[in-house]
Amino acid sequence: MRWRSRVPRLRPERRQPPPDPQAFRPAAPAPSRPFPTWAAWTLKTLVFLMGLSGVLALAYALIPSATIGLTPATRAISASAVVVADPRVTQVQPSGFIPARVVRVEVEDSDLAPTTGSKDVPSAHATGAVVFTNLVGAPATILEGTGVRTTRGAAVRFVTTRAVAVEGRLGATVEAPIQAVAPGPEGNVPGGLINAIDGPLGLQLAVTNPTATQNGQVTQKAAVAAADRALVRAQLMDKLQESAAEAVRSQLQPGEFLVPASITFTQVIAETYDHSIGEAADTVGLTLRLAASGVVVDENDARLAAQSALQAQVKADEALLETPAHFTRDPAMTLDAEGRVHFTVTATGAAVPRIDRESVQRVARGQPIRDVSSALFASLPLAQPPRIELQPAWYAAWFARLPGLAFRIEVVVANQ
Repeated sequence: MRWRSRVPRLRPERRQPPPDPQAFRPAAPAPSRPFPTWAAWTLKTLVFLMGLSGVLALAYALIPSATIGLTPATRAISASAVVVADPRVTQVQPSGFIPARVVRVEVEDSDLAPTTGSKDVPSAHATGAVVFTNLVGAPATILEGTGVRTTRGAAVRFVTTRAVAVEGRLGATVEAPIQAVAPGPEGNVPGGLINAIDGPLGLQLAVTNPTATQNGQVTQKAAVAAADRALVRAQLMDKLQESAAEAVRSQLQPGEFLVPASITFTQVIAETYDHSIGEAADTVGLTLRLAASGVVVDENDARLAAQSALQAQVKADEALLETPAHFTRDPAMTLDAEGRVHFTVTATGAAVPRIDRESVQRVARGQPIRDVSSALFASLPLAQPPRIELQPAWYAAWFARLPGLAFRIEVVVANQ
């Protein structure tokens, strides 16, 4: 039995003949006819002229540039805004509310006012004479200044104005002149009312006034009335109002202003009069110390509120002129019960029409200067004819036409 191998048998490769080197050689070109010399020169000249024309065309398109200056016509506008400055607001609001600041100060001053009241002031002492009687029989000397008085009702006191002596016998008498201690008509007492002696002499002697004392008088003098104190206080309050305003202004920051109507006195710290009501005096004085507060506002915040009102007057196809607007603040200001300040600010400015630069470039490119100037002045709201400048100078001298490429045209619009 023969064993057969399981490995497959390969067919023997047949040898190929070697490649022929001649087969890889390029085929020989077919014989051509010779190119004429005049045709070659003509072709070269055409190529040169075409290249030169392209360069010239490119230079014509890229080298020239133009500047068109436009001045739009302006329209005057104005607007008034009612501004409310509120210390509780922190930023400017479109409704016209703006922040405010409260400044607190203390002020003190003094003032005088003449008195208009009157008062009877005792001016002269009553005078008279009394008689002393010896009750014990021993001599006695009554010195000058010895006091005697009445005993009925309120005691009226007198003093002797000269020393006298009484004899040392029972019932001996002596007369002495007297004067009331207090000036005024209270010292005018009827006869017989002076019956008491001050001191130990009252045990030795008796006293009486045989006749009435007289000449006690009063004089009318100026005195402080309630109206006088009210007047000096009102005068001083006016002075302190100005002092408080100056004190608040000294604390203003740059750009702030004080609302004069907002000066308020919040507390009386000290109030001292030099004379009471009814007291005799030619003048009455007052020293007053007060706590005060005032509302201050930033001018720029008020102008922002007016600027918003001015912006509302600008049309959709317009822009607000960049030149700063003029603002006028009405000096009349009011303070409401909640401490808010109301006033009016008027803003005046100008609006200019918006001009599309790309549209101007499209209209102007490649067109004669005269036609462009006329077309732009007729179609745009301009204050004066357009100003057109061409560069370089040689181009402007030979060609009165704007460049054909829009990006080589610069449009300059005043105020935009």
